[in-house]
Amino acid sequence: MELPKNVPSALERDRPANVRVIAPAPDGPWVRSALRSAEPTLAEYAWTLAEGRWAIVAVVLLCLLGGAAYLFVAPPVYVARSLVQVEHRQRTLAGIEELSEALGEKPPADAEIEVLHSRMLLGAVVDELQLDLHAAPRYFPVIGRAFARHWRGPGLAPPRVESPRYAWGGEKIHLQRLEVSDDLLDRQLLLTAVEGGRYQVSVDGATLLEGVVGKVASTPPGPQRAELYLSELVARPGTEFWISKQRREDVLDSLQAQVRVEERGKRSGILVLELEGTDRSRITAILNAAIDTYLRQNVEQKSAEASKTLAFLESQLPSLKANVNGAEAAFNAFRLRNGTVDLSAETKAMMDRSAALEKDISELELKRSELRQSFTDNHPNLIAVAKKLALLRSEQAQINARMRTLPTAEVNSGRLTRDVKVASELYVALLNRAQELKVAKSGTVGDVRIIDRAYPPAHRSSPKSGAVLTLASLLGLGLGVVVVLTRRAMDQRAEDAEEIETATGLSVYVSVPHSEAEARLPRGTSRSRGTPLPFLAAEDPGDPAVETMRSLRTSLQFALLEAPNNVVTLTGPAPGVGKSFVSVNLAYVLASTERRVLLVDGDLRRGRIHRYFGIERKPGLSDVVSGSARLEDCLHATHGGQLFVLPTGRIPPNPAELLASQRFETVLNELSRLFDLVIVDTPPLLAVTDSLLVARHAGVNLLVLRARQHTMREISLSAKQFAQNGTRLHGAVLNDVRASRGHYGRHGRYLRYEYRSEASD
Repeated sequence: MELPKNVPSALERDRPANVRVIAPAPDGPWVRSALRSAEPTLAEYAWTLAEGRWAIVAVVLLCLLGGAAYLFVAPPVYVARSLVQVEHRQRTLAGIEELSEALGEKPPADAEIEVLHSRMLLGAVVDELQLDLHAAPRYFPVIGRAFARHWRGPGLAPPRVESPRYAWGGEKIHLQRLEVSDDLLDRQLLLTAVEGGRYQVSVDGATLLEGVVGKVASTPPGPQRAELYLSELVARPGTEFWISKQRREDVLDSLQAQVRVEERGKRSGILVLELEGTDRSRITAILNAAIDTYLRQNVEQKSAEASKTLAFLESQLPSLKANVNGAEAAFNAFRLRNGTVDLSAETKAMMDRSAALEKDISELELKRSELRQSFTDNHPNLIAVAKKLALLRSEQAQINARMRTLPTAEVNSGRLTRDVKVASELYVALLNRAQELKVAKSGTVGDVRIIDRAYPPAHRSSPKSGAVLTLASLLGLGLGVVVVLTRRAMDQRAEDAEEIETATGLSVYVSVPHSEAEARLPRGTSRSRGTPLPFLAAEDPGDPAVETMRSLRTSLQFALLEAPNNVVTLTGPAPGVGKSFVSVNLAYVLASTERRVLLVDGDLRRGRIHRYFGIERKPGLSDVVSGSARLEDCLHATHGGQLFVLPTGRIPPNPAELLASQRFETVLNELSRLFDLVIVDTPPLLAVTDSLLVARHAGVNLLVLRARQHTMREISLSAKQFAQNGTRLHGAVLNDVRASRGHYGRHGRYLRYEYRSEASD
């Protein structure tokens, strides 16, 4: 077969007269230190977030799922409320009818709040409701209580694990009494349900006692004593319950911290009591018991005040009765001796006023005696009584001085009449008050009124579904943004031509966009032997990726003008960068310009170029270099005789030695002479040294990179390999660039534009 003659004038004809190719100097630095990139713009942040939108959505969904799981597992917290009114009555010192109220003013609202928080009141609640006793089923960790809480069916919920020890819903236990020795206080006792209404209680794995529901059970004599009465137990045999008796002081302290009391409005006397908890019935019962105890203690306090005042009055009645009898006896004796004495109007007026003063003084003396039982002499009430007594006695002294000027008979008659009147009125007043206190004692009403009793709340106060899900969404959104930005910041893989050029100084000839048409082309080993694999340039010549191949063709045209030969090598840092894709499609595009193009599969280890053209691997390049085959027998003409393919040939055991041989250089020079353009597809650069062995004989060397697959360090290392080998690396081809970020630098800014001819009718 006669080989085609080389036609170098084809490239010369296409070179514009005024164009000069400027390429990096051979001795220039090929590996530059990465320059500090400019701060990302807001648009770049927006594109980054748009690109990672599905990651953000995934994080938001995960957070929502976590929020929903929290709502399912977290026990609901309810708040029970009640209203109590405390009446603050005004106290005066005006008369004997208010003696029972003269013990001091009613404490203000803050004092009543302290009473409601007092150990005396809440201790009675703890004892009444037996809050120091605890009995609850044993649930499966984390989720068991949630399943039991959501169980609404009749009877017991079916077990969700094989172990019978856990409760899953519907179990009931009512512990009415539990008495234990001091060493068992605050310790969890394990109660296990047994068939026939029996149960067993153990501690630290040792059986403590056995009993029957409805009967008192106690331990045998020993250091650990326990006695309990279980009135109800509904559970399948083997179900376990935790029971314990807590220290009364600890329960009381906890209850004091949980009960909240505050006054609604300033000096309104309306107190709001609140209690939070997970058991609606329990917190309602505690709150109602607290206000009932408060009301009862208030009534008992008022009744005690009445009893104390009544006892004091009854102790004074005998002496007042004796005073009445003595005054009447003295008055009768005076009348027997002197007869009836007529009093003048002035004398009678002074006697009446003196009697009134004597009565008031006696009442105040009684009042002061009563007050001294509760207060010292420095108390404001006692000081006020003392001042009033001083005024009354001063007025009485003036009247007595005037009465000394009256006749003796009139004075004595008036004095005795006054004594009888004062003693009688005072005795009758105290007797009436004593009767009133006896009636009040039997029907005492306190100063406290229950306005609203607590009732089981219908809705939980926390956690709130809307708030939790909203917070989870916002948290997921924030975490998603952080994840995307962090991943972007930590991602050192190159995806933009400008980034590569800035960081490495390597010129990027073209950026090949990602092609959906290429992704849809059939691949794999299932195709029949000899059937060519379709490639993009032949199947869809108008695809944007093919258009960039045409741009690369133009760039190569100018680069080859100053090259020593017309051999172009394509390599890549690692496998899977699309090197064969670029080689095949570039060769096809070059051959479409009526040039004789040879595509050489220089990968003597895993070459697969032959599959695109449906030819055999052998004989090929390795056979020609080794001398086992003639060159003309290994060349395959395709696509109208413009494109020739030289496959790999037999996979040799020593590919590097073959490529380093003088025979390979001779074959490559011969191919360069025979064809307009020779494209050699070589193995990955960082994996084997074959690429550098071929590149030293080529006129133009290109590095094929895949967007978002290589780090800057990897690209710089590839360029450094060429520099250390003394071989010039002319530029790079950035492959599979996706349009999601919306920009690719100056080499790929318009990759989304397409220009297709309309189909003719």
